[in-house]
Amino acid sequence: MTPELAGFGHARTVSVAGALVAAVASEPHVWNSEVVVAVNVHDQAGPLARCLESIARQERPAGGLGVLVIDDGSSDDWAVTVGRFRQRLPLIVCRMQCGSPSRARNAALSFVDEAMRNARWVARLDADDCFSTVHSLAAACELGDRRHAHWVLGGNRLVRDGRLLERENPATDALLQPVDVLSVLRSMAEGTAGNELPSCNLLLRPRAGWRYPEVWSAEDHWLVADLLLNHAPSGAVLTDPLYCDYNLGGDVTAANRRSERYLASRQALFAQAQAWAVRQGHVR
Repeated sequence: MTPELAGFGHARTVSVAGALVAAVASEPHVWNSEVVVAVNVHDQAGPLARCLESIARQERPAGGLGVLVIDDGSSDDWAVTVGRFRQRLPLIVCRMQCGSPSRARNAALSFVDEAMRNARWVARLDADDCFSTVHSLAAACELGDRRHAHWVLGGNRLVRDGRLLERENPATDALLQPVDVLSVLRSMAEGTAGNELPSCNLLLRPRAGWRYPEVWSAEDHWLVADLLLNHAPSGAVLTDPLYCDYNLGGDVTAANRRSERYLASRQALFAQAQAWAVRQGHVR
């Protein structure tokens, strides 16, 4: 680990996708946390501070909170940012060479599966996003527990250039209706969607087996569409409060929107979603 993480200890070696990964923690009990917020970082030291601050302000969910920060080959001072929160957050930190958002997110899920056996929820929060309210995480966990769900999907506000937009992307119970999901996916494939699926706002049960597909763009939409169309009875939708403030200006997202792969991935997803819906008997 870097000198900036010298105050961390309680080290463990964890097997992730066949590789041994060294991880350190800010305190020993974090390994036993029941709710884990997974934050993947790649050269995002600036926004990471806002992300971690929003986690630090969260109402603590039942069972204890742990924050897993995975650095995916950063060259900036991300570790300095993390170190500043050592006294405020129960942190686990490790470094990997994942190479893509989907592999990094899957590595986080595998890490929790392997090393944090008490965890009952893994909550996603991108390094350039923040929780929308101080109650967002606890509300999502409480809903999932009450419904005995295996996944929870929330909604989000939208941020561009540091400014909160009036437009929101809420999660509604309509997302549990296949016809509504297909309608959103069709507009995404056509490039006309006002809002895409609110796929950045996801909680998963550890060891449920779900993973992000290795696609260049929209990997989170692929997973969420799978959950909504193939596993709706095992999930829950958090309609209030909103889960996170999603940054529309993320480097990967901005680059993807300028590429042919951006639409191609969404067109492929819509075709696959139609096949899923037919197989499940949702449409003919």
